[in-house]
Amino acid sequence: MKVLDLFSGLGGFSEAFLRAGDEVVRVENNQILSEVPCTSIEDVKEVRDRLLEYKRNGHPMRKIDLVLASPPCYEFSLGFSAPRAVASRTKEEYNPSMDLVELTMEIIKLINPRWFVIENVIGSIRYFEKIGLVPNQIHGSYVLYGNFPKFSTPRMPTKAEKDSWHGDPLRSNKRALIPLELSIALRKAIISQKTLYCDYNIP
Repeated sequence: MKVLDLFSGLGGFSEAFLRAGDEVVRVENNQILSEVPCTSIEDVKEVRDRLLEYKRNGHPMRKIDLVLASPPCYEFSLGFSAPRAVASRTKEEYNPSMDLVELTMEIIKLINPRWFVIENVIGSIRYFEKIGLVPNQIHGSYVLYGNFPKFSTPRMPTKAEKDSWHGDPLRSNKRALIPLELSIALRKAIISQKTLYCDYNIP
């Protein structure tokens, strides 16, 4: 299986696929994470631009079976110090940027994978729905959008339980790390779905 993992961070979303021997490419713009296996340090916008160039020039694109994406969740978070919560307390109108989510959807449309999964926080739902993304499944604090088979997971650590000290340069990446249990369950569900194919209309 060929897997593209966008906003890959520490690589948790695609870890089960990598361990199983699948071909995984991770895309992350944080230079500190350059040592994470299979990580290409670049902006996701560069990936989109390269795909558009391939399409314009009639360049054949490699078939990707699965696109995983975890766009930054800070703007959607309901956490006390997050901008949405601050705006709520001060009664200010709040409209988070959807640029990275829309960029992710552009890439998915260009690649046209059989499966795609976009992960974010509970607070993302009201905003994602405005662009046609409705949760497929919710596992604890992990909201999953996209086209993928249903699966169940054991109890997983919450983002707060994975928190580290405030001066840690990778604190946000550690909080955002998708548990191996979720990655394993997702891969098992996809591998098990050999004949049933559920179409999903990409907005």
